[in-house]
Amino acid sequence: MINCDLGECLAPNPDADIMPLIDMANIACGGHAGDDQSIQKTLQLAQKNQVAIGVHPSYADIPNFGRISQTLTPKALFSLLYQQINHFQSLCTEQNVRLEYVKPHGALYHDMMHKPHVLEVICEVISKIDQNLPLVVQAGYEHYLKNFENNENRLFLHEAFADRGYQGMQMIARAEKGAVLTRSKEIVSQYHQFLLEKSFKIDTICFHSDNIASIEALKQIKNA
Repeated sequence: MINCDLGECLAPNPDADIMPLIDMANIACGGHAGDDQSIQKTLQLAQKNQVAIGVHPSYADIPNFGRISQTLTPKALFSLLYQQINHFQSLCTEQNVRLEYVKPHGALYHDMMHKPHVLEVICEVISKIDQNLPLVVQAGYEHYLKNFENNENRLFLHEAFADRGYQGMQMIARAEKGAVLTRSKEIVSQYHQFLLEKSFKIDTICFHSDNIASIEALKQIKNA
């Protein structure tokens, strides 16, 4: 399955071109981008194209697009994420569509995969809202996630990134050279490599909507 971060109010907005090419839409819910109007518009677009709807919560940091880590108390983090996800779910209910999974954004996603207390809070928020919602996590971290799967009865969707540079199973940090693939040919090649990957579990592969090369790669994959 292919997923993509959408509803991020980019200019020009690529969402209408991307939505027919993907299976899962991670929709920004106000933390790093988005508002009620953009959420509702993106939900309608996903419904029209029969794309699974996911909520894409973030640290509250629109100026930095949610890409800078924050140190919050567990209570403050719980409150922040509960507000974003619960409100998103209410908008889904209003439009008669179903929220199907949760995928954190940016620095929150990174912190979740390296700081157990952050992952624990995210799991608690999901359990409070809908314990059946899967959580999208980074592929290759099965050992790290094992205790959470056992103790929280949590369903994880393991994700790789078609348009991010890797060293082994680890993504190259965004600040470093080679962190983002900028040629569609490279992205398509890495996507097909992940489809054949057997050394770790991959349930879904992400393409970023703010990368022009990723959009072109999606079109090439769709037309192949």
